[in-house]
Amino acid sequence: MAIKIDLEKAYDRVRWDFVEASLNAASIPFFLVKVIMNAISSSSMQVLWNGVPTQKFRPVRGIRQGCLLSPYLFILCMKWLGHRFHTGISSGEWNPIRLSRRGPNLSHLFFADDLVIFSRADLTHCGLFKTFLSNFCELSGHKVNARKTNIFFSSGVQESLKGEINVMLEFQEVSDLGHYLGVPLFHKRVTNGILNFLVERVRSRLSNWDTHRLSFAGRITLANFILLAILSYIMQSTLVPKGICDAIEVLARQFIWGAAEGKRKLALVGWNKICQPKMHGGLGFRRLEDQNKAFMMKIGYSLITKSEALWVQVLRAKYGLQDVLPDSIMKHRCSYMWNVVTKLGFCCAVI
Repeated sequence: MAIKIDLEKAYDRVRWDFVEASLNAASIPFFLVKVIMNAISSSSMQVLWNGVPTQKFRPVRGIRQGCLLSPYLFILCMKWLGHRFHTGISSGEWNPIRLSRRGPNLSHLFFADDLVIFSRADLTHCGLFKTFLSNFCELSGHKVNARKTNIFFSSGVQESLKGEINVMLEFQEVSDLGHYLGVPLFHKRVTNGILNFLVERVRSRLSNWDTHRLSFAGRITLANFILLAILSYIMQSTLVPKGICDAIEVLARQFIWGAAEGKRKLALVGWNKICQPKMHGGLGFRRLEDQNKAFMMKIGYSLITKSEALWVQVLRAKYGLQDVLPDSIMKHRCSYMWNVVTKLGFCCAVI
């Protein structure tokens, strides 16, 4: 099973004494710990009660969002929970999962406050999980939002066991985990309908702009650096269907030539010409489909060169990649995404 944890006001609830203890546990020099704690604990607050400010008081928790130091302090605090899972694995009381027989163990994935826990689906591990989490929340000051915390079961878990686990943990059972780090977690083949929210996001951005008040140069700049850049993040890890790329490029073309919403306007220059480099008379726009393929080739290159990365170890063990030659890749029962990466990335590597 996989549990995606949601922490309520993750940055605002971190206790300062827990931050100091985490810094000391990381062997940070004493003088530097003192400087950091003075920086985050020197604030004072006043409450405006019926229009009258109360006396000042000093809080005991919370790190400022927007401060360059805050993400590092938060990650350092979350190390405690990760270390607890590693200790449980070493002692044999916590059994992580494997995506393949020869693959590495997966017990948790932490990226700041985006937490996903993996374990065997049984009541013993649920009890350990509650103990680990309650101890961490008691020390750090965090609180788990049970309504937004989701639990996903594999197909082999019995319905009766699912019910017992749901009653014990009081989390929301879901058929998929939704998004992680801003990217949808796909359980099926990627289709136009699944990623149609990207097109709606572009339409929503266009609805906030007054096309007729913008110059032609302004519309070109906005289309190139904002509209077409909306897909850049998700395209780095997902093969976006051609239909989605074409739909967003159509919206960008209509915006460039000043077409009103829902109406078409004659384009004075073809899109192929606009996508040419500036030295060849174009505007240097990048086709979304070509850009997406370039990102997939980058993933394929990373599979060859970054053997120490966890995701590379998982994919190599699952799909049988032993060397840099495409012949060593398992061809049967591969996912759609893996087929795309191997065709684009490894062809580039061989060349």
